[in-house]
Amino acid sequence: MLLAHRKNVGSTDMEFVMMSRFRLLYPTASAVAACVTALVLSSCGPDPSSTGTGGSPPQADPVIADLIVQGRIYTVDAAQPWAEAVAIRDGAIVRVGDTKSTDPHVGASTRIVDVGERMVLPGFIDTHAHPMQAVGLRYALLLDVFMDVDEILTALMSYADSNAERPLLLGFGFNELQFGSDGPRKEVLDAVIADKPVVLIDSGGHSAWLNSRALEVFGIDKDTPDPIPGAHYYQRDEDGTPTGWLLESQTFFPPLAEFGAYDTEAALDETNFVYSLFRSSGITTVYDAGMSSFEPIALEVAAELERRGTLPFRLVASHMIQNPNQVPGAIARFRELETQYNRGRLRVGMIKIHNDGTVGARTAAFLEPYSDFPESSGSVLLEPSMLDTLVAEADAEGIDLHIHAIGDRTVRESLDAIEVARRDNPAGVTRHTIAHVELTSDADLPRFAELGVIVQTTAYWQALIADESRAALGDDRFDRAFRFRELVDSGVRVTFGSDFPATGGPVFAMAPLWNIEVGHTRRLPGVVDGPINGGAEARLSLEEMIRGYTLDAAYQLRMEGEVGSLEDGKQADLVVLDRNLFEVPPQEIHQVRVDATVLGGQVVFGQFPSDEQN
Repeated sequence: MLLAHRKNVGSTDMEFVMMSRFRLLYPTASAVAACVTALVLSSCGPDPSSTGTGGSPPQADPVIADLIVQGRIYTVDAAQPWAEAVAIRDGAIVRVGDTKSTDPHVGASTRIVDVGERMVLPGFIDTHAHPMQAVGLRYALLLDVFMDVDEILTALMSYADSNAERPLLLGFGFNELQFGSDGPRKEVLDAVIADKPVVLIDSGGHSAWLNSRALEVFGIDKDTPDPIPGAHYYQRDEDGTPTGWLLESQTFFPPLAEFGAYDTEAALDETNFVYSLFRSSGITTVYDAGMSSFEPIALEVAAELERRGTLPFRLVASHMIQNPNQVPGAIARFRELETQYNRGRLRVGMIKIHNDGTVGARTAAFLEPYSDFPESSGSVLLEPSMLDTLVAEADAEGIDLHIHAIGDRTVRESLDAIEVARRDNPAGVTRHTIAHVELTSDADLPRFAELGVIVQTTAYWQALIADESRAALGDDRFDRAFRFRELVDSGVRVTFGSDFPATGGPVFAMAPLWNIEVGHTRRLPGVVDGPINGGAEARLSLEEMIRGYTLDAAYQLRMEGEVGSLEDGKQADLVVLDRNLFEVPPQEIHQVRVDATVLGGQVVFGQFPSDEQN
């Protein structure tokens, strides 16, 4: 991803205010009405189409709502974009409309909440994040992409002093771009900590910086073969000795899993900061884009939380492919996980293919070499013949795919594979997504619409400007990055997510409101003047950004019949904001506060500003 200079970041005071929002409030289990979605104005009694003895259908009594929320309600429903009230019963919406239309649903026990001038809209959907991996690594040192080497080392030493009992020191979030194409070296870490293994994962989660002790513990030396030569490998000196920079997931996630780095107890803790972070940001549904080598244990954690009734959001998980040796059994494994984990708020919905890397690690695959590393143009995990076969098999089985593609070569080969599948299976109903899509060639832009491919991205990255990124890509490619205006104009659904914890900025930059602002302004949050990344014509409208976080996001996850808009019969997932997004200056959108997050009719973060009991 493209990284920003520190000077473009919002003020420290603003960051403090944002961080103070992440209060720890947790949900109870919610029930879903069995009959509301079929006929929202009827009870679960006899079929109203029955004529009875009078020759006309009997009139069923209106469903009495548990809760009615009144205010300025943006529904994301084209038939009724704005409303005055939402009536909710057993976690589902029974009526959206003006206040008069919800009056028949008021009973003695109905709670009526008037939020005044605040804005109500559907709960946000994060279409690409890694929460279930993050909760198990919550203890890790959280680094900042704006830290230089001295600041990283200072933070590491302080962390080591505070975590003397830990057998491994794990950190996450440093800016790998600052080290150039050779990457960081083990000796720098050895100089401050030599007696305990240290593993620092970069901000994108695609490379790791190890000290000598960690290499020793993981059994990595000059005789150790690269896990996937040319794609997932150890950076080495001329004599083959590893330098301490490990490129791509298979070099460091499997050893971390074997070492027992995943903290199951922390992941099961309802007070885990990661859960609070998502709820406090107004997120009610998450697509987990891969748990890497922790997949078996992390899925069990999610299932246990669902059994306890404490899973803090609707979670669509995936089976993640990070090694070619997973391909032969991918379909069978997906079906196994789909059967095992589809219950309540949890389901396994697609196969994730991690098909290239990042610009920072110089592992994203481009059609032309890196400008500052001309001997390489990056690499793909699955060469076209293998990718084509897997995509075709999944498509024939009706399995949706989510393909990580940063570079224009990976984007093209992903489209090629989907095109083959569409040709061979013209009656297919799959919804394939290509994620990130940082660079797309002119020739490939129209193919997304032609093939019905969904594009997923992290809007915050669109404003991250760094000399190091420009040096890696060159001016032409850098200036053509993130062409989402052109994609939306061609009819492509573009959805948004945080890629948390690989957000690339301060932890609260994962919030939808931060990303909505950046996608709308193409500047860092709070910035009024200065360059617009990609030019003013690259910006998306506020309506398009909200839709990409709600209804189009739900479409990506095959949930548009359940969530994504506030409509009769859908789940009562909504967020209450302290201001109307359409009435604040664009550069202040990230400062709008989430007052309440509602999941299935239950407040899981914050509180309603006022209410009255009838």
